[in-house]
Amino acid sequence: MLQTTRSFSRTVRSPIRQVLVTAALVGAASAACALDITLPPETATFQPSDMPGYALVQRNCVACHSVQYASSQPPVMPRSYWDATVKKMKHPFGAQFPDEDIPAMVDYLSKTYGAERAAGAEKIASNSAAAAASAGVASKSAPDSVAPANADALLAANNCTSCHAVDQKVVGPAFKDVAAKYAGKPDALKQVAANIRAGGGGKWGPVPMPPFPQLSQPDAESLARYVLSR
Repeated sequence: MLQTTRSFSRTVRSPIRQVLVTAALVGAASAACALDITLPPETATFQPSDMPGYALVQRNCVACHSVQYASSQPPVMPRSYWDATVKKMKHPFGAQFPDEDIPAMVDYLSKTYGAERAAGAEKIASNSAAAAASAGVASKSAPDSVAPANADALLAANNCTSCHAVDQKVVGPAFKDVAAKYAGKPDALKQVAANIRAGGGGKWGPVPMPPFPQLSQPDAESLARYVLSR
């Protein structure tokens, strides 16, 4: 009986001792591997505006998000997308801002980074043209008569490189593959420019390309010319 008790005692104590030793080793290893990581400071800023939502977005969003989160979204996203995005931050993710801030934040984001910014840009351009005309400066009012923007600037402004690269497929086709498909076609420039503005799917796979109706015809052709020259 004594021998049985001693054997049982050894059987119980041995695993406990092993657990304590293992825990000590894990704790020491964790302490040895601990790293002190300091993230670089945020240098980007939201686009300044006199809209009330600008100050609210500055106050409510940058605590958890980089500004690039907003600026990297596709510029064709409608107001409903921004409304759902802001509301998602509060419910279910628990962002600490009052519900009454939401409409103004959505208004700012939609008009600054979303589909409605095209209307705002057209209004600014119209006002500028009127001011120039009243000062006696010649100005053409038709949007498609305006000189196209630089292709590199258009690529950046419309976030094209998030879905395309020059020599490899990303989400959409590589620019060199588009150039090869339209090589030798006399109306290639017009076709590619029309595809950019209209968007669509089925030509290069199941993922559709969003439309870019805010682009003027000269800007769309500038992008098309860049793609076809790859």
